Amino acid sequence: MIFLLGLLKKRQFWYIVLVIFLITLTYRLTYTHEEIFNQIERPFLAVFSPISDFFSSMVNYFAGKVTSIKDIFYLKSQNELLKKKVDELSPYQKMYYELKTENEKLRRMLDLKERSYDYNLEAAEVIGRDPSNWFNILIIDKGTNSGVSKNMAVISEDGLVGYTIDVGKNWAKVLVITDNRSSISAMIQRTRDNGVVKGSVAPAPPGYLKMVYLPMDASVVNGDVVVSSGLGGIAPKGIIIGKVEEVKKESDNLMKFAIVKPAVDFNKLEYVFVIKNFSYAGRE
Repeated sequence: MIFLLGLLKKRQFWYIVLVIFLITLTYRLTYTHEEIFNQIERPFLAVFSPISDFFSSMVNYFAGKVTSIKDIFYLKSQNELLKKKVDELSPYQKMYYELKTENEKLRRMLDLKERSYDYNLEAAEVIGRDPSNWFNILIIDKGTNSGVSKNMAVISEDGLVGYTIDVGKNWAKVLVITDNRSSISAMIQRTRDNGVVKGSVAPAPPGYLKMVYLPMDASVVNGDVVVSSGLGGIAPKGIIIGKVEEVKKESDNLMKFAIVKPAVDFNKLEYVFVIKNFSYAGRE
């Protein structure tokens, strides 16, 4: 009893009683008058709900920005990685293209050799050009050690290139047919009219040929194919030389001549064949 009287005199005791009373009262009112509290709550929700939504949207917005920034750094690192790989693969791509191009050329050369079974062909690589006559003298990597000698015809898969004029043990100089010193017996493939194909002499423009000694009655037309005739002993019969671009009469009106475009692109030559088993019987 004395303890109870002492407890009633303490302020903390009455605080605890007050809190318990308020909790009990709140529970009872909430439970029995739910609709009243809902009506009180609605105005507060109407005011604070947009504010809550705003802050929620802001949080989501900045969270999205953080994710986007992470994506940017990720993409940047991936981009740098891919660039590095491309740089690493670039030399291999160039090497692949070079090998592919060389392989295609060698295949065409092999096909030409198989088709030219009548000839003893010696494959050679163009290793240089004569500095004194850059455009018209080629240097190849085969010479007397490979059975190559002077005045042997040199061909490519496109046609007649020229003939050897100087030979060492492991090299040879080739005079191409566009040189104004060159002279090859030839004929029009369609009409069989014979003549002589010379290098780039007037009026043939540089890089073209002049076919002379064509008879006045020769029915040569533009586009006719010119081939070697086999006469003169340098080039065998039937090697393609080029196509007729123009036909004119000589100034004396006794013969015709033709401007011929060579079949071979001499600036792009890399590999050639030397025909070794065609006997030389004198220059045309």
